[in-house]
Amino acid sequence: MQSMALYITKRVFYAMIVLLVLSFVVFSFIRLIPGDPVRMALGPSVPEDVVQRMRSDLNFDKPIPVQYFYWLRGVFLRGDFGQSLWTRRNVSEDIAEFLPRSIELSVAAALMILVLGVALGTFSALFRDTWVDNVVRIFSYLGVVTPPYAFAIFFMLLFAFYWRLFPVGGMPELPAELRTTGMVVFDSLIHGRFGIAADGLRHLFLPAVSLSVGSIAYQARMHRSAVIDNIGKDYISFARVVGVKGRTVIAKHLMKPSFIPSLTIFGLQVGALLGNAFLIEVMFQYPGFSRYSLNVIMTKDPYGVVAVTLVFGVIFALMNILIDLGVAWLDPRVRLRTSE
Repeated sequence: MQSMALYITKRVFYAMIVLLVLSFVVFSFIRLIPGDPVRMALGPSVPEDVVQRMRSDLNFDKPIPVQYFYWLRGVFLRGDFGQSLWTRRNVSEDIAEFLPRSIELSVAAALMILVLGVALGTFSALFRDTWVDNVVRIFSYLGVVTPPYAFAIFFMLLFAFYWRLFPVGGMPELPAELRTTGMVVFDSLIHGRFGIAADGLRHLFLPAVSLSVGSIAYQARMHRSAVIDNIGKDYISFARVVGVKGRTVIAKHLMKPSFIPSLTIFGLQVGALLGNAFLIEVMFQYPGFSRYSLNVIMTKDPYGVVAVTLVFGVIFALMNILIDLGVAWLDPRVRLRTSE
């Protein structure tokens, strides 16, 4: 237990160093790009003295290392990521408003990836070289090579315009008295407002499916390969010889080692969901963090860009740590190495 705690502490420490370096590099690069973000935000008709005053308020008139020091001090002492030139408010408020919506979308997509990807990969491997396997493999190839926005257009035309089963886009507004986490479906459920939760799920379904189809296909391919690789191992043959039932062999002896590579792929896919959601959130007019990120990048919002990059970095770092812990739990050999 102590060795695992030490291992986690080291990983968190290394992740913090990487995030600090990442934030400084992005902070420096965004300030070195030609063009004045303050002038872009205020417009060409604003007097120069107003522009200079705003530069001074944002510390843009100081050297880049000094700017970064002030920004980092605000982040650690007050949780203040600076003022956004796009929304004209604190970036921390923007993160609190937009990030929960994207987390909700990513969680929905991640559940689809995990359940459908593993299920399709398992069925494809167990019914290898049958029509079931062929259908899953064709779906996998199509899913991997087709970009998410193509699925979004197809699902939008089919389910929203032709069959009218789901709304085209947007997300219902959550009443202030129900706002706990900022996630529409989750907050509605914990407050017993099932009508709002059902409406939120209807708005969430098409973006989540469009975002997850490619990852489901890739997850199915990887899990199929892992199951086929393990199904011929000696311990599986031994379990069958001694009379262990087929379902028990699959559930207890086959799925656990087969899930180790799938878990690694799944973790990386979940970490990338927010970054992959740019076009999906724009196409479905979904008020999420990825759409906000695109706007701050397009407007060259310095503090917004750095905060967005840092949030994505934190998510990737957490996912990598969770993946390592999950693999260590599934594989005793990894646990043994981490305890040495």
